[in-house]
Amino acid sequence: MTKNLTSVDSHAPMALCWHYFSGHFGEQQSQVVSANGTMHELTVSWAVGTLADGDWEVLGAWPGVAVGRAVWQGVWKDLDSRGVDKISLVCASDPDARTMCPGIKVLPPFPRVFDQMFVPAISSVSVLRAEVRRAVRKASGFRAARLALERLLAVSGAGTSTVLSPNWPEALEQFRPFYALRPHRRALVRAGDEYLEQLGHGLRRAVARHGPFADLASAVSFVAQTLSREEQRLKFSKLSKVVRPRLRLVGSSSAGFVEPGL
Repeated sequence: MTKNLTSVDSHAPMALCWHYFSGHFGEQQSQVVSANGTMHELTVSWAVGTLADGDWEVLGAWPGVAVGRAVWQGVWKDLDSRGVDKISLVCASDPDARTMCPGIKVLPPFPRVFDQMFVPAISSVSVLRAEVRRAVRKASGFRAARLALERLLAVSGAGTSTVLSPNWPEALEQFRPFYALRPHRRALVRAGDEYLEQLGHGLRRAVARHGPFADLASAVSFVAQTLSREEQRLKFSKLSKVVRPRLRLVGSSSAGFVEPGL
């Protein structure tokens, strides 16, 4: 696997891996100062790729809303020039994403679907959203997902206020391609979606701290650099949990010493 630094401008980009099982696309709204000094919001699109072994990496950041064939063709041209040979499944809000390459499957992101399905009627709605996404991601199929949603609705206090859309078939129908995947492949999609949420959270905080950008190019560059840092932080955190040795006290004296546990 080759490591990448996300490419957003005319500088030579680092190469990406040649194949990703899934690509997960997100968007970041940024305030940009125009030539006349007024501020307006522009969108920076970005993506995470999940590999067949469960590893993942940031694919890049691009200016403009990821809507329409021209935008997707530009994104794929960038990925193709950096060594990406194939993406099997794309999680994006735009059905035109399938124009990226022939035969690609398109799955809407979990946050987009369930954010639309919620009515923010209680203060803990953001926590409940996360629980719903987690329950549906882990469910083995439509029936299991519907039962999980109904249980969450029952314990959410929704008897007095509507929190979730009661039209479960409509909500879950959008995930039919997801449940058609084999269990280990569903796990890869879940992993990519979860990393997208973690990266997005760190990115939103960084953009809020930064404030308005001089132009769209500087906003895209900042998003790419922030994603690269967050990617390294999350991977280091994940790795440290795996390799950090467990320490145990040995020896009979009160001034014993510690050694790595087996």
